[in-house]
Amino acid sequence: MADKGFILRRGQLALVAAGPGTGKSAFALTQALKSRVPTLYLSADSDAFVQLTRSLSILMGWTLEQSARAVLRDDLGAAQQVLAGLPIRFEFSASPTLDQIELTMAAYEEVYGSYPTLVVVDNITNVQAGLGEDEGSAGLDRLMDYLSTMARETRACVLGLHHVTSGFNDADKPVPLSGVKNQVSRVPALIGTMFKPVRDEWSEDVLCFSKVKDRNGRADPSGHDYVELRFAGDRMLIEDMAA
Repeated sequence: MADKGFILRRGQLALVAAGPGTGKSAFALTQALKSRVPTLYLSADSDAFVQLTRSLSILMGWTLEQSARAVLRDDLGAAQQVLAGLPIRFEFSASPTLDQIELTMAAYEEVYGSYPTLVVVDNITNVQAGLGEDEGSAGLDRLMDYLSTMARETRACVLGLHHVTSGFNDADKPVPLSGVKNQVSRVPALIGTMFKPVRDEWSEDVLCFSKVKDRNGRADPSGHDYVELRFAGDRMLIEDMAA
């Protein structure tokens, strides 16, 4: 069995890939909120309303419907104090360029006196790498090089979220390293993939996480060596099955 620990390290680029609606954004946001480390979250894929309601559900245990009502009524109650103490800052540009990312990192360092410990890029395909509209894989390769260099120079852990190839979009089976869209697996030091197995109607939702690349340890490129996490999508709850 491969070592299943998915350890995010400062100074390195990590990537998590999954099909649409699998829960990769919930995974990244949970990591950012519950680790309580200084975080810059580049939320190109989701707006402020979505991220606030998700954050409330993760932190307070509310359903997304309850969180949305609280936000719309501007009645956060006890949650307001919880949110105020979090060391996380969001940037909501829908199509950030490399220059904008660099400026945002510089501004963060200027305001807080140091670079963030964690930087989340959600999703990497939203970033404009500067090669034109048809940049495709070449643009993503350039972006991977850029984010890896940024991680080394700032000592931040950079976590990018990405998609998978069409054969794995149903998110119902393990995703191998070869299933990462555009084959951008050369640069990241750590890559994980996610899927949700099909269970009977009485089973609880399960999120399966596979470590398919790890420069610092063993991994299973086939994706068939995975851990199971309990996942309640209506509350953005992700936790170990033993919990």
